[in-house]
Amino acid sequence: MIQRKTQNLIYWQKEFSVTQKDFEFISNQIIEENRLFTLDDIAIALVKQYCDIEEVQSRSELQQGKLYQPKESYAVDEKLVFATMDFAVGTVKYSREAQHPDYGTFTVIGVDFENRRGPTREFAANFSHIHPLNDSDQSLSSLQGAMSPEEIYEAYQGTIRRKVEESFEANDEFVEFHEKYFLTGLLVDFHEGLFNIADAAIDINQGPLGIDPLVEQMGLTDGKEVTDLLRFSVSYSLANDDRFEDVGPSGQSLWYLERLEPPEARHKPRRLQFTPEPYDASDFDDDLYDLLVQIDDEATEPDDIIPVGLELDEITITLNYPHRRVGTLPLTPKTESFFPTSDYNPVRFEFVDGRSGDTFPGWAVSNHHYVFGLEKWYNKHNLPVGAYIRIKRAKEPLQVIINYESTRTQRDWVKLAAVSNNRLTFQMNKEPLACRYDELMIIGETDQSQIDSMWLKSEDRQESVYRLLRHIFPELSKLNPQSTVHAKTLYSAVNIIRRVSPGVVFQELTTHACFIPMDHGYWTYDANIDA
Repeated sequence: MIQRKTQNLIYWQKEFSVTQKDFEFISNQIIEENRLFTLDDIAIALVKQYCDIEEVQSRSELQQGKLYQPKESYAVDEKLVFATMDFAVGTVKYSREAQHPDYGTFTVIGVDFENRRGPTREFAANFSHIHPLNDSDQSLSSLQGAMSPEEIYEAYQGTIRRKVEESFEANDEFVEFHEKYFLTGLLVDFHEGLFNIADAAIDINQGPLGIDPLVEQMGLTDGKEVTDLLRFSVSYSLANDDRFEDVGPSGQSLWYLERLEPPEARHKPRRLQFTPEPYDASDFDDDLYDLLVQIDDEATEPDDIIPVGLELDEITITLNYPHRRVGTLPLTPKTESFFPTSDYNPVRFEFVDGRSGDTFPGWAVSNHHYVFGLEKWYNKHNLPVGAYIRIKRAKEPLQVIINYESTRTQRDWVKLAAVSNNRLTFQMNKEPLACRYDELMIIGETDQSQIDSMWLKSEDRQESVYRLLRHIFPELSKLNPQSTVHAKTLYSAVNIIRRVSPGVVFQELTTHACFIPMDHGYWTYDANIDA
């Protein structure tokens, strides 16, 4: 039995590379079919091509004998290959008519096999009835039980797809937009003035435009239907013009103007930036692990967050300090299904105020795991750090309902952060609140500019989380008669000065002996213990 290279992962990892002949083959395919090719289309076409080449080579090695199928007719002295006999080669010695009560008339052929002793064996021919060997797929690869090209691609997709993508991106003969490819020389050509019209159309619309309305505004249809090639050609040209940005969700292009985008749609706010630090959740007791799952933070490892699918219509999350400061929400496995996202670009959508029905723009930035656009809404409703924020699906796909759990306004005790002698301090003060909130997470501040100055200095010093905890813990413990501080409170306070995941804070608590666990997530601190 012939061993096929394409059936082995090692071949695709070490030997396979896209050649000039492969580029020419795909070019001819695109021209012949006159359509856009996805990256998967290209990769599968190449896998099929390589398998076809092997098929021809295999047939040649098998003396080019004709594969035996009962439905065919055969002549005396004709050589046949029998797949069910380990591809043995035989020669037809005679043929005769035969009759069967169920199947009627057919032919019997007598075959002698090379290098095999024994009597001549007889097989059916001109037998058009249902039979496994009459299957239309009689390639040697299928008869050998080998994987089909589609199965090969499914099994080794990661390796094959990466190599194909890298090769085609580096070849100027092909153009790509959102993993769809076409030939550069066959793109529709446009006058520069048409894109000035597109700029004006988006500006007048005061919001993004889909590709079809934009093509119509540019006067490219002449009353005819918009073709995929025209959509692709315009989209490719827009994507290569610095004025335009695609802000649509996966599967849909919506074109906007770069000058109208907030900087946060492209650049992660500094308050949200962090250096990923490892933690080992297996070191946490049940209380700490439950808290890790509860806290809504994109810095937490995704495997430690319970994902939420489309079956839930609404969720509630807790607003932490960094997101409150910059007007954002985290994109995590818990929240991401509620927002339209894309692998290629930030997505512009609309928030709907669940109380007033007012709408305002939002931006889902999936590559940095946050949603932007809520600062004015937070300020309007005077929402504190620790507020419970409700996220609900809307009927429109590019809308998300945002709300909070309101209460009658009352003055409650709140921890207020302040800066004194270059140190972060805390005091209790009564503040007016009109929403439900997590009492363990809520933290206010007396002078935001002073805190920002201390935050920047702490960043410059690259102060460790352990050192921050040793400074912050005594300040928080003095506010509690039992001198205990909850792990959630420590996480919330540390994030005033340094952006860090709850897992990293909890890891420091479990690692150093100066932090002593109590019940239900509370801890005490012994300053006399160094580690």
